[in-house]
Amino acid sequence: MDIIMFIISLVSMIATVISCTVAVKAKNEVKRLSLKIQAGEVIGSKVNGDISLNNNGNNSGVMAGVVTGGIKNNAK
Repeated sequence: MDIIMFIISLVSMIATVISCTVAVKAKNEVKRLSLKIQAGEVIGSKVNGDISLNNNGNNSGVMAGVVTGGIKNNAK
């Protein structure tokens, strides 16, 4: 029974060390990227394009969610 508890504790400690190592690497990567952004090395990208939406026919159903604008009947 003591050997089983020892093995479980050992596996737990190894998992903790691996988790901490990965977390520190991620933190350092974020810090490195943050410094690049502050230095202006990373330039935001913009995407241009057109969106076309069409809706034909009669629609019925329930609309759920938050409406953040006006709804016009027979809008074009």
